[in-house]
Amino acid sequence: MRTLVTNEALERTLSRDRLAKYLNATAQDLDGALALYETNTRLSEAFYTPLQSVEVCLRNCIHEQLSRRYGEEWNLSSATPLGEDSRRMIGDVIDELKKDRRDVTAGRVVAELKFAFWVGLLGPRYDATLWRSVLYRAFLADGGKPRRIVHGRFNAIRRFRNRVAHHEPIFDRPLPQIHSEIIEAIHWMCRETAAWAAEQSRFEQVHAGSDRIN
Repeated sequence: MRTLVTNEALERTLSRDRLAKYLNATAQDLDGALALYETNTRLSEAFYTPLQSVEVCLRNCIHEQLSRRYGEEWNLSSATPLGEDSRRMIGDVIDELKKDRRDVTAGRVVAELKFAFWVGLLGPRYDATLWRSVLYRAFLADGGKPRRIVHGRFNAIRRFRNRVAHHEPIFDRPLPQIHSEIIEAIHWMCRETAAWAAEQSRFEQVHAGSDRIN
């Protein structure tokens, strides 16, 4: 249980700037704002499993398709039609691996690449080179979707993931809809994985027990 002393300490250590949105949502009531902050933390934590699942699934499904077309070392090959930004991201990973004195392998590069890299491969610049010839195959589990829809969905998930990762407020977002869209995006790639991710997710229980339900 928080006390008045605890609340005052948290106002200082969390900072009033970080608490501003919570204070605005609770008519500047510090105790209510901190309660809402705690709710936001629990909700963010509940998204860990679905967000992890969608990111890993996207990474590996794209890797699988690119490996079939360009070989297991597609990310180290000049034959893969990647743009400058994508090459730079791969180069950054290689530099980090070397800095850590780890062997540079295609598999390690895949594991270290950021979510933004994989979402970027679904963007319009790759429509003619990668999507139409290769990547569309990663999203056939639910009958297939246009690239524009797939990219839009995963880019929205990426932005939401970044809010969670950077400890930003999410309590005012349509969280049940976002959760459903994450599971649906996994379903586009693999039905079984989507069912597993939905079963493992604690979001619905946590959201149902929250003081604020969107």
